[in-house]
Amino acid sequence: MSSLAGRILLLAALILPAGCVKLAVQKGESPLAAPQMSPNSCALDIFFVRFPFNDPQVNALLWQEIDEQHFPAELRQRLLRNGFRVGLVSGQMPIALSTLMELGDKPPPSGELPATEPTELADQPGVLRRHLQLPAGRRSEIVTSGLYDRLPVLIFQAGQLGGQTYHQAQTLLALRTFPQDDGRVRLELMPELHHGEPSGHWVGNQAMMRLEAQRPRRVFDEMGVSATLSPGAMLVISSLPQRPGSLGHHFFTEDGERLEQKLLVIRLSQTQHDELSSPPPVLPLKGR
Repeated sequence: MSSLAGRILLLAALILPAGCVKLAVQKGESPLAAPQMSPNSCALDIFFVRFPFNDPQVNALLWQEIDEQHFPAELRQRLLRNGFRVGLVSGQMPIALSTLMELGDKPPPSGELPATEPTELADQPGVLRRHLQLPAGRRSEIVTSGLYDRLPVLIFQAGQLGGQTYHQAQTLLALRTFPQDDGRVRLELMPELHHGEPSGHWVGNQAMMRLEAQRPRRVFDEMGVSATLSPGAMLVISSLPQRPGSLGHHFFTEDGERLEQKLLVIRLSQTQHDELSSPPPVLPLKGR
């Protein structure tokens, strides 16, 4: 047998075991159906949009179609005084928001977001889209700025305006999701500012201790946002251009060739409602 013939036979032997395989598909079920999610998780579409600073189409007209009244008045006041603006979109998406997010036929990049790995949303193209599957209750991070060498911040707290300067600072939102029995998801966002040099910190995990490098952080609990979303609903958060130097300004602006604002949109795209964990319906008794 020639050398060439031997190679052909060897190649055929390698290909044959990987031939066609019949898929076990139930009647009426598509082989392309999406896999079932864990009952303790949900999927989010995250959009991060840049636009010219103080653009009237975004800062005025767009927010006329976003429900800011969903949140308590006291929380809204704290957020507004510190340069944040937050609201909900449910039902039909406003055309202005759809245009700004450049929605089209192209699906967003997908991937799971580990609890300890931040999603870098700063220093990205004009519109960043990601599809993420998140476990219930575990901390995830959305980084909203680059690293500031020196960051002076004005903070309105307890009825007074104060200031503090941070070095090697970066802003982020700590994110947690909590699926509800009715198929909705409670979403919690907490503004944080990480700064300074990292230091060792012992963390317990499944009866084991490990040393993690963490930087000092300031958590702004009084500005934490909680909202319960139905599938398709969106949480929208940005900055107020009238609050330069505020915390919200540093979270949602980017000073490059020109000053830009940023808009974060978090959409609940999918949940896996666990019917087994819900109480059974109470049926009326039938008389004889």
